[in-house]
Amino acid sequence: MAQEAIRPAVAQPRALSAPRPQRLRLWPRPWPARLDRALPLALPVVAPVLYLVWLASRAEPTALWQSLVRAKVGDLILQVNLLALTATLWAILLGAPWAWLVARTDVPGRAIFRWLGALPLAVPPYVGALCYAALLAKGGIAHRALADWQGVTTREIAFPQLIYGRWGAAFVLGIFGAPYVFLTVHGALSRLDPALGHAARTLGHGPWGVFRRVTLPLLRPALLAGGTLVFLYCWVDFGVVSLLRTRTFTTAIYNALLAGFSLPSAAGLSLPLVGIVWATLLLQRPILGRASYAQEGARSGAGARVALGPWRGPALLFLLGAVLLTLGLPLGVLLYQITLLGSAVAVRDFAVSLLPFVRNSLLVAGLGASATLGIAGIIGWLRWRRRGGVLAAPLLQAGYALPGTVLGFTLVGLTLTFLPRVYGTPVVLILAYIALFATPALQGIGAALATVPPRLEEAARVLGHGSIGAAWRVVVPLAGPGLAGTWLLTFALALREIAATIILRPPGFDTLPVRLWTHTMDVGPDPRAAVVALVLVGLVGLPWLALLRLQGDDIGT
Repeated sequence: MAQEAIRPAVAQPRALSAPRPQRLRLWPRPWPARLDRALPLALPVVAPVLYLVWLASRAEPTALWQSLVRAKVGDLILQVNLLALTATLWAILLGAPWAWLVARTDVPGRAIFRWLGALPLAVPPYVGALCYAALLAKGGIAHRALADWQGVTTREIAFPQLIYGRWGAAFVLGIFGAPYVFLTVHGALSRLDPALGHAARTLGHGPWGVFRRVTLPLLRPALLAGGTLVFLYCWVDFGVVSLLRTRTFTTAIYNALLAGFSLPSAAGLSLPLVGIVWATLLLQRPILGRASYAQEGARSGAGARVALGPWRGPALLFLLGAVLLTLGLPLGVLLYQITLLGSAVAVRDFAVSLLPFVRNSLLVAGLGASATLGIAGIIGWLRWRRRGGVLAAPLLQAGYALPGTVLGFTLVGLTLTFLPRVYGTPVVLILAYIALFATPALQGIGAALATVPPRLEEAARVLGHGSIGAAWRVVVPLAGPGLAGTWLLTFALALREIAATIILRPPGFDTLPVRLWTHTMDVGPDPRAAVVALVLVGLVGLPWLALLRLQGDDIGT
């Protein structure tokens, strides 16, 4: 009798997993395995890449081969790979401890250091390179100060020329790549359940054992995502390597265009970059899949922080040194250059004249970041649910391999041919930002979704919510901090983009980076460029402060 009474109760939950009634779908089921439902979303990148391939196919095979031989592609791959690995390691050593100290320890002023962690994104790397060159180059600020201290001229005292070349470029790229690592690692740390660390301590592990056995393995997806962003950026950067006299693919392409080679030849030289980025992303995907994790019932930010004890002083010194490298020295050089403008009234008047460019920058950067996050979010969500995105994700991320100048020329040709009404409007800039920054967006979204248990969304679907409703009610709230940080990262990248913006901006639609380039390159070193750079810092710093306040942090605590 008892068993017969229990059987209905045991069998009842099976009804919850019964097939639901078929709904009207926008595509037939089953979706063909060889296709990807998210593929149309990759069109902003697929179209320029296909156009680039078509341009390369128009080049004479002999001329194309000679351009590859002249560029010494094999040597370029080895040299740029060494540059990217060095810069990535330096960025991780700088950004990951920074994120851990402000997120998980009782280091003094951690909220202020957390706010400062993203501000270096506002300093364009090429501006940082100019600042460090002005500071550390032979005859620069440091050299003159050393000569004055010894009472001699700069010609009478030796000074190492370390800032120029591959190691100087890696130093600068690592410094301004550290915020990528900081944001991804800090986002992961904010979602880690402190109960895991408590459980490890009850099993007899000390602070170092908890970090090595629990925290570090759970941070591998974020470390991999942030490190990949830095690594790939080093491959496509142009400003830093050109200013610091380092030969890479982008400088080789630029020199080819200046030397009179055709755009098809430059396009052919750009294709190895696309292949290298695709190979990197394909290698990263299985590693990230094995390293991903999910926590059920994670309490973001809950629990006691790690007490550093006697290590609080060294930790504070590390954070001060990191802020000095990423912000203090570059901003100090900029402030020094501002003093060359003369009076404060002149500085104020010039800052007021920048308001139209501030409006233009906020408009295209905000729309570009939102569109990028929307497209990357859908693809990342489909890939997380294993319902699509397998082909769309790598295709969309191929845009990160396109140098901004090459992407600008391809979009000019595409819009003039197929979308003449769009040419000469801010829409083209938004398309460029989608193509250029979809990779950082997908990396950030993937790291955010890696901590959301898929069974929670499945439970919402069992309760009657559709796919979109379950994602909105379950996935978005749980991944919210990571999604907000991803939007901010994409916004900052779009706000400071220069190469494609110079080519694609509508007539009279200058942005702050365009004005910065004008006052730095076109008319020579100009103190007004420092004012523009400082305005850029403020435009990124204020949204980052608002994001921290929304997450419940009080600056200064």
